Amino acid sequence: MVPVGTTTDVPKTPAAKLDRLRDATREIAGSVFYGTLLKTMRASKLKGIYGHGGRGEEIFAAQLDGIMAQEMGRGTKGGIADAMYESLKAQQERIGRLHSAGMEDGNGKRD
Repeated sequence: MVPVGTTTDVPKTPAAKLDRLRDATREIAGSVFYGTLLKTMRASKLKGIYGHGGRGEEIFAAQLDGIMAQEMGRGTKGGIADAMYESLKAQQERIGRLHSAGMEDGNGKRD
């Protein structure tokens, strides 16, 4: 998976474009949704004897949360990332149909 913010060749085939869209939605879900969730959980005063890695975890908590959030975004099936993907995929299909019909956007403006 190529990180969303990097510059690479634009996918040429529809399947490659959809793969890129799926990767992007998983990355967004990981960083925005799960990252925020982990940050909020870490800020909680409720710390048990298990699941707390001590001083080392406190020092590298942001990095650890970032990696965990990224993996959570990639690993979930049928969750928020897939819902975002399906919505954006449908939007891209509508845009593609408008462009093939000679329309620029949904407001009836032509190229």
